[in-house]
Amino acid sequence: MGHFTMNQSGFNRYSALVIFWVSMSMSHIAFGEEFQNAEESASVNGEFIPIVYSGAAITMGAHSKIFGNIQSVAAVTLGEAAELHGSLSAGAAVTLDKGGLVLGNITAGEAATIGASSFVIGDLTAVSSVFIGAESVIDGNLKSDGDAKLGAGAQVVRNVTAGTSVTLGLNALVKGDAEYGTIISLGMNAKVKGDEKPYANPEGSTNEAKDPVATKKDALTQKQKELADRIVPNPIELSTTIDTSRDFYPGVYHASALTTTAGITLTFNGLGERNDWFINIDTYLSFGENLTINLKDVALGSTIVFNAGSYTTIGANSSFIGTIFAGTYITTGENTTIKGIDLDCGGMFATNGAITLGAGSTVGSMGCWPVGQQSEGNNGDEGEYGDEGNYDDEGEYGDEGNYGDEGYDGYDG
Repeated sequence: MGHFTMNQSGFNRYSALVIFWVSMSMSHIAFGEEFQNAEESASVNGEFIPIVYSGAAITMGAHSKIFGNIQSVAAVTLGEAAELHGSLSAGAAVTLDKGGLVLGNITAGEAATIGASSFVIGDLTAVSSVFIGAESVIDGNLKSDGDAKLGAGAQVVRNVTAGTSVTLGLNALVKGDAEYGTIISLGMNAKVKGDEKPYANPEGSTNEAKDPVATKKDALTQKQKELADRIVPNPIELSTTIDTSRDFYPGVYHASALTTTAGITLTFNGLGERNDWFINIDTYLSFGENLTINLKDVALGSTIVFNAGSYTTIGANSSFIGTIFAGTYITTGENTTIKGIDLDCGGMFATNGAITLGAGSTVGSMGCWPVGQQSEGNNGDEGEYGDEGNYDDEGEYGDEGNYGDEGYDGYDG
């Protein structure tokens, strides 16, 4: 099978036009614009742009990391010491195991459980009961239409609002007000620095966690179809098994199913220009362990997209580059990295199934941004991750922020 090269200038020009249209449309769909509809809440619309989306549940293994927002129609579970550098929106329960970290807001369609010694640097909002484990910190507001319970030494930096009871364990602290629907109970040395007052749930008061998580099923189904159908007349056909290392030149590829053996390297050669790769798989896509995707002469703004009709699996200890669309589920083995080209975060979008990250896996990287947002200031001087953004000297996580000299030590005061 011959490689698709830049020497085929006529074919490339036609391919580039098609790929550009698909790329732009894919970016808008994958990161929010066409997902907006009347059923979505304001918190889900607008600024909430997930890089990981599941039509079922999302599970992050122990010590795994995601750099960006995640959204799930069902439950979300973060394993021990897992890190989410972004916000979380779940249609069902949210569980953060001990030692976890969320640098953003948590919205749970059911209960929320935060394990011991965990940190949430944002607001936590849940439809039903919330439990905050011992020595954990919510650096924002806590709101629940059910109970709100703080374990020993747990802290909420702003306000607590609960539709039923508020319970503070030994040495627990609420720095703001505590509003309760039925009763408030304070353990030994527990303290509310603000006011303790009944919560009347006045007319017009809302809990955004009650708003259904906007399903992206229809939009993703349509997008996967467009990716599969809007291709050049003669895509590059792949065999169902790749068992040796090989190069991929820019273009549109197709296979009925695709499996790679362990330990091989797939090199995407961009020939020094801005180019795109679209790999359409009718059914499943299965990468073996210790797979490496390597970039050669790939210019900024280039795109790699894998579009699988059913599931996608990535073996343990793999280094993966690109954005994945899957009709059903996506799983990764332990210690797998997934990112995009340059500072693009990459992405994982499971239309109907769950997404499971193996222990120690990473999606994105510090300071990355979602594809399709590069021209909207996210990496510029005033962008989300730019000089005045979340990681600067005076930013939310900078020298004067939550991890700086005036960081967690101040919570005890």
